[in-house]
Amino acid sequence: MELLVVLGLIAFLTGIVGLVVRGPGHGVALKAGQATVATLCAAARARAVVMGCDARLVVSADPADAAGRLRFLQVVHEDPADPDRWQAEGAGCSLPSGIYLVPPTPAGVPGNPAWPETRCSTALSAPPEPMTINGAAAGLFYAVSFTARGTTRGGSLVLTYGRSDAGADGPALAFDQPDQVRGVRLRTSGALTLLDEPGAMDP
Repeated sequence: MELLVVLGLIAFLTGIVGLVVRGPGHGVALKAGQATVATLCAAARARAVVMGCDARLVVSADPADAAGRLRFLQVVHEDPADPDRWQAEGAGCSLPSGIYLVPPTPAGVPGNPAWPETRCSTALSAPPEPMTINGAAAGLFYAVSFTARGTTRGGSLVLTYGRSDAGADGPALAFDQPDQVRGVRLRTSGALTLLDEPGAMDP
């Protein structure tokens, strides 16, 4: 009996230690993702003003791209010779492992159609559109657009934890922690504010 009690205490303490260790790690990853998004928004706005043309922060929306979907981001600007083509300087970057941008509509969040409408990325264009970047084959992207004056339509970009699950039609993403979010709010002027609390997402 004493041995069972000791084993039970060990299992309990191991679980508590695991939660403590994992908690800060997740928090750091979510905060790092928020900083990445804020930095890239600022870079896209600066690119638009400097180049004197439309620029975008694009987010991969390809359902077949298990590694990059809603995690790969890139700053692009309009090709002066062809407005239907976009140019990028640099290879883009990915959010930390397990961190995703929430799509604009609840229906676009596979695995959890009950995701709160107030915690979706309203600054992203919807639906995603095909874009040709640096002459490559067109890919499917969500986008935050900035004009040559540095203005945008406004809205928020929301990040959360997610996991990729195998689905009949390809990899599906499951988001199930609506209280574990961070975000960036964009003003129409292009200025941004960091959103650190779930309640800050609500209108």
